[in-house]
Amino acid sequence: MENPFEQWLHRLRDPQVAGLLLVLLLGSLAIYFFGQALAPYFTALVIAYLLEGIIRALCRLRLPRWLAVWLVFGIFLLVLNLVLFVLLPHLVVELARISEEMPRITSTFKQLSRQMTESAAGFLNPEQLESVLVYLVDNSQEWLAKSVTFLLRGVPGLISLALYLLLVPFLVFFFMKDKDPLLAAFSRYLPGERGLLDRVLHEVNAGVGGYVHGKFWEMMLLAVVSYICFSLIDFRYAFIVGLLTGLSVLIPFLGLAVVTIPVIVLGIFQWGVSWEAANPLIVYGVLQLIDGNIVAPLILGGTVRIHPTTIMLAVLLFGSLWGVVGVFFAVPLMVLVKSVLEVFILPRAKVSVLAGGL
Repeated sequence: MENPFEQWLHRLRDPQVAGLLLVLLLGSLAIYFFGQALAPYFTALVIAYLLEGIIRALCRLRLPRWLAVWLVFGIFLLVLNLVLFVLLPHLVVELARISEEMPRITSTFKQLSRQMTESAAGFLNPEQLESVLVYLVDNSQEWLAKSVTFLLRGVPGLISLALYLLLVPFLVFFFMKDKDPLLAAFSRYLPGERGLLDRVLHEVNAGVGGYVHGKFWEMMLLAVVSYICFSLIDFRYAFIVGLLTGLSVLIPFLGLAVVTIPVIVLGIFQWGVSWEAANPLIVYGVLQLIDGNIVAPLILGGTVRIHPTTIMLAVLLFGSLWGVVGVFFAVPLMVLVKSVLEVFILPRAKVSVLAGGL
């Protein structure tokens, strides 16, 4: 019986396996060396991929594809204008208002930190506890000031932003309109025998595609519902906290913990140390419970079967490689790696064990 190393060598002699490895290698090198230049193309591909599901749904209703493409593209332009000219200015105003209130927020929490150090004098070193709390408050103020300055004084690389706004909608339209001719042209550069590659693409489309679509709709739903719920309790920061709550689903586990901090801080600043200050935290906790136990399983279904410890490993690994972008795309990238392993690297018997443990 061949040992695992010999089995791997035997599989690498397969022309289809070698061709698939070559495609993956060339794709990785292109992203590594030309990722920044090709960013508009990647952005447009992701958007077109998300919109393709709506186009297919309209086509199933007997709508011609060309009409479905124009209809979906019109909705996309409407949403883009809504984001650029309504949501983004509102976000800037919210951040500017919080920045103006930051000195009072800092003063409030410094007083609170002194009260906490006095009450914890018998358990902890008061000076060390106060220095930690003051450090956290001061650094949060500095981070917020930099964020507001970044948005109000103009985004560096304004030409790049203009290119994005011009190129991305243009590319999205043609990716949707000419999907079949583009795929046919691209397939001419692939190996002639590509049954294994097609199988990998099918697995990746089922795993990554389902995850990306599901997370997008989960994010939109959670952001809107969070904003409505926070507004109902008269939370002054409902818009920005609702936006953060929606975005938190893109960073598994860590997003939930990170957003908890501004919910607590802004709640205490608005109502002081009182029972009312706990209302935003209660609403946030209930929303997360509903999302984690009902919404996410309903939307995502069985598209991603990865153990939480593996997800955390993916967040740490890809986050260290590509920063914030790697954190956001950690789970899709891990699904991609898992799909590739299941298809052609690992023997099927071992894959079933790995899939159950991941």
